[in-house]
Amino acid sequence: MSRWRSFSHLAFGLLIFLLLASHASESGGPFTWLALPLPTAVAIHGWQIGTLTLLPIVVFVGWWLGNRSAPFCWGETAVTLPVAAFSLLVLVRLTPATAHLAALLALFWFVYLFLANHPQWQAKWLWRILAIVLLVQGVVAVVQFLLQRELGLAWLGEPRLDLLVEGTSVAQRDGQNWLRAYGLNSHPNQLGLLLTSLILLVWPQRARAKDGLWRGLFWLALSAGFAGLLVSLSRSAWLALGGGGLVLVWPRGAVVARSWREFVVPTSVLLAGILLFALVYGDLMASRFVALDSPLEQRSLWERQRDLGIALHLVGERPFLGTGPGHYLAAAQTVDPAAVTVHNVPLLVAAELGLLGLGLWLTFWLWPLWRYGRSPANRVGTAVWLALILMAMVHPEPTLFLPKGSVLWGIAAAQWSGGAA
Repeated sequence: MSRWRSFSHLAFGLLIFLLLASHASESGGPFTWLALPLPTAVAIHGWQIGTLTLLPIVVFVGWWLGNRSAPFCWGETAVTLPVAAFSLLVLVRLTPATAHLAALLALFWFVYLFLANHPQWQAKWLWRILAIVLLVQGVVAVVQFLLQRELGLAWLGEPRLDLLVEGTSVAQRDGQNWLRAYGLNSHPNQLGLLLTSLILLVWPQRARAKDGLWRGLFWLALSAGFAGLLVSLSRSAWLALGGGGLVLVWPRGAVVARSWREFVVPTSVLLAGILLFALVYGDLMASRFVALDSPLEQRSLWERQRDLGIALHLVGERPFLGTGPGHYLAAAQTVDPAAVTVHNVPLLVAAELGLLGLGLWLTFWLWPLWRYGRSPANRVGTAVWLALILMAMVHPEPTLFLPKGSVLWGIAAAQWSGGAA
């Protein structure tokens, strides 16, 4: 039985690594390798489902065989109940065209419940896997930024990055387009979301990084993660890191002297890194954080305001039923053909699932914070939860309807388990 348990742990660790360290796209990624035969009705749409998509089944079988006598944990009530209600609301509204959303909801539940039922594995091994992801994503991002092009990693799902192609995310430097780093993600802001979340999850584990190999990985990963965050030029990611980081390192309790050291040292190192980057790329930072009157930034801000207005219009038009899960973009483009997904997750949920869906989503956000977030014992969970919420207010990625969003929310939700006060 212990061998099955070890097998499931290994397979789950591989699954988490592949989901976070690569990008699933039509052109590539590990989950398209060794494609399985598909029905013609599916294959004609260009879908590819690789052998590695069977990993969750492998993990589940090993988990069941290795833990048949162990009691099952459904996680913390403040997370499980609102997400269960939200999932049910989504499932009853699915259509054949949006059936894949059920798999993404299942991915959240799978990650959340596996970690909640394996707290010892989570404490010992999860941070190590996340540190390796930080290292991979951070290094790829920095090299992309320095070379100003993709690295030929399409087999890992790296997108095509061409400064001359409309839609490539850039900043302005001396009047010229400058590529923002993507890492192995669909957008620099998704890179920022990923790196911010992982930094907040890995940093508190420094006490566990005691021997040479893991201690070296710990510091290399954090360095690469911070560097990748810089070259993503993601404003919202830095806001989220600041909010979550303050929860982690702000002096507290009876050990104020030690807490101040924990606050000053990382803050000083981080500020030194930002200063060094600013000395070389100060004009780029200014174009993203200060000079918001450039044509590029003005266009971006105008588009976001337009999409906020469209989302509010859709909510007002169908406040109770919404457009249906996965149907937002089609509905928005009937209002304006140029519309894109609104950069605000609560508004997106309200537009697709109505006010009931919005209420359940906000309950999922706020109930754990109120129930567990006030305890210092839960500061890791609070920090990551707050960072994801801050990012979700200005981006569409932190949802349960995208692979990385589902995994990150699942990992964050599992942080409440075992430490709830």
